[in-house]
Amino acid sequence: MSIEIPGTTTAGYYAMQSTSKSATLTQDQLQLVEETLSNYDPNQLTQSDASNIVAAFSDAGITAGHELAETMASFGFDARTIGEMAGIGQTQGDRPPPPPSGGNVLTLDISDDTLQQLNQLLTDYYDSDLTSDEKSSTLDAIKDIFQQTMPEGGLVDIHA
Repeated sequence: MSIEIPGTTTAGYYAMQSTSKSATLTQDQLQLVEETLSNYDPNQLTQSDASNIVAAFSDAGITAGHELAETMASFGFDARTIGEMAGIGQTQGDRPPPPPSGGNVLTLDISDDTLQQLNQLLTDYYDSDLTSDEKSSTLDAIKDIFQQTMPEGGLVDIHA
């Protein structure tokens, strides 16, 4: 198994969006969602309509989340469908966008067995009641896995 790690000379070339945390909508945002959606028919939505809805929400600082999806559903709209129609999240599935041109992509070569071992070590480290010595030993094993699978030059390009 290979895990691609974008490497570039500029730090933070893209920001990861997290949809695991649900943003709470303010009353003003809820009203904007209602007003925006009232302009569209959920059964005859076009790609342009979806883009306009996404743009309106984005301009108002409304981010994707459970509350937004539920609110949209209450008006007969499916948030995921609108996002897909607007082209949100279609860059290689759920992957982040590629690095800018000139960026290097480093590959961490790790076998499935080693990945499972790493996963178990991390689970043990964070979910178990280990002594300080056991935590230290577990952390050393994790470091060893990364040292054995790290590409030449390391995982991060720190040159500006």
